[in-house]
Amino acid sequence: KKIANFVNIFDNPDGKLKLHKIKTPVVGGVVLALNFLIIFFYQIFFLKNFLSLNINNFHNLELFSLLILIYGYFFLGLYDDKYKLNPLKRLILSILVILIAIFFNKNLLITNLSLSFYENKIFLNNFSIAFTIFCILILTNSLNFYDGINGQSCFIFIYFFTYLLLRSDFNLFYLICIILILIVMLQNLKNMLFLGDGGVYLMSIILSISLIYEHNIHKSIIYADEIFFLLLLPGLDLLRLTISRSLDKKNPFIGDRQHIHHLFINKFSLLFSNISLFFMSILPLFLFVFLNLSFFVVFFVFLVFYIFSIRYLKSGIKS
Repeated sequence: KKIANFVNIFDNPDGKLKLHKIKTPVVGGVVLALNFLIIFFYQIFFLKNFLSLNINNFHNLELFSLLILIYGYFFLGLYDDKYKLNPLKRLILSILVILIAIFFNKNLLITNLSLSFYENKIFLNNFSIAFTIFCILILTNSLNFYDGINGQSCFIFIYFFTYLLLRSDFNLFYLICIILILIVMLQNLKNMLFLGDGGVYLMSIILSISLIYEHNIHKSIIYADEIFFLLLLPGLDLLRLTISRSLDKKNPFIGDRQHIHHLFINKFSLLFSNISLFFMSILPLFLFVFLNLSFFVVFFVFLVFYIFSIRYLKSGIKS
């Protein structure tokens, strides 16, 4: 309550897009950011590491760039929560923050890709900066689009960091992320707070950095396919909404209640909706990694499943 009163960011129900019952503080991101600040301080000065990295192995400018990127993105989201930034300004500021971080830290650049269905590495060369910015923007914006019902974003971030935890031979930092998200999720499910853009942006950028470093430095993620399937559900929903709004001559950045989570909550309970979305998120990576199906089979199967799910959710069938 003290944090909420100090930050003074609340989400008021409007009976249209926002159907919650009471004014709710949007301080989930602030709670996470303060906890991460303590963790980062302890990591840097006592453990001599940062995120999942040994800081003895890289330059101070690299550490500075990562802090700029993480907290630059967080404050951008927090400012948007409070003052509702114009989408174009938010996009430009996002790109600027990423560019500053990349300028000081070449390890953030995605310079090459490996695909499961293509033998040779794809070297991006002069396109690496543009491609890196594109990937980070797609990840952060698709997850921001995906946020909408209590617990939903927390569930999917738990899934992401559990995947990284398993991929990285149980790196302690990813376990800490899961614990912090669980704590915030319990408060969110009790309607004590919302994660907000600040929270989603914070966790999205930490996820982006972690995925890039797991690929570039630790080599624990080999194929880009894995990351593609990891983020397939929010990515497809972002694509569907962008296309449908454009066809209806609406601004793609103006919200509505056609997101997949809204369609679920209109038909089912909050618990069932969250569990269903969680398992939908897991499905493509499960098919690809554990059942070892080919990229094109997995993509086709999940695309068909997604399309039929949307059609069903929009139908008049009652649960």
